[in-house]
Amino acid sequence: MIDLHVHSKYSDGTDDYVDIFKKAELRGIKFLSVTDHDNCNFYKKISNINISEYYSGKIINGIELKTVVKGVPIELLGYGVNVEYINKKIDEIYTSKREKDFTIMKRLYKNCLKLGVRVDKNVIENYDDSYKYATTYLHQNITSYEENRKFISSDRAWNDSTSFYRKYMSNPNSQFYISNEDLLPECSKIINLIKEAGGLVFIPHIYIYGENSNSILEELTNNYEIDGIECYYSHFTHEQSEHLVNYCKKRGLYISGGSDYHGLNKMG
Repeated sequence: MIDLHVHSKYSDGTDDYVDIFKKAELRGIKFLSVTDHDNCNFYKKISNINISEYYSGKIINGIELKTVVKGVPIELLGYGVNVEYINKKIDEIYTSKREKDFTIMKRLYKNCLKLGVRVDKNVIENYDDSYKYATTYLHQNITSYEENRKFISSDRAWNDSTSFYRKYMSNPNSQFYISNEDLLPECSKIINLIKEAGGLVFIPHIYIYGENSNSILEELTNNYEIDGIECYYSHFTHEQSEHLVNYCKKRGLYISGGSDYHGLNKMG
């Protein structure tokens, strides 16, 4: 068994390397990749430990990097990358988290006022870095007012900040849409970075982008140097995985799979 999509506490997961290695060993994972968001700090942490004390399988260096395709914020996976090179380049190509978060909040706040969505007047001033994501904080504020229900038809999006982000905030067809194109690096830049670091580029969890999924998939595979697709994913149906496997076979792309494990931050 493989798991090539795992997150640690060095991005938005909760587990340290010992926890991850022990769980992977217990479940018989023979190939493992920790693909934290926008950094490879996990691999710096394990560079001086005896990994075989915890895990007997093979580790593939990995990272998950944000970009934008067709106006939708997406992620790309890089495998087999030089972690020192990637970490050195990250700060050069990404806007700081704090700057990005405040920009997103200001844009959403302006959007909410325009739509008549109720939010706290001091919602931006009250934000602090204890929140991993600005979207989680904003979703919490919007859903604290029951009257805003009329703007969010999906129960899942009302109850879950990630679903709200995917269905509304990052969807160009939604009235809540917030443009990220000036806040995230271009797709070609991210792909070039992974290639320069000696890695392979994979498309993860393509179907989480909802109605935009197929157009994003076609855009990426037709116009960019993509090496593979994550065909097996924790939320995919059998039919979705089967379609992606056939898609890869027709195009000569590698096939991978991952759980997108986050520990306590993504239960189940």
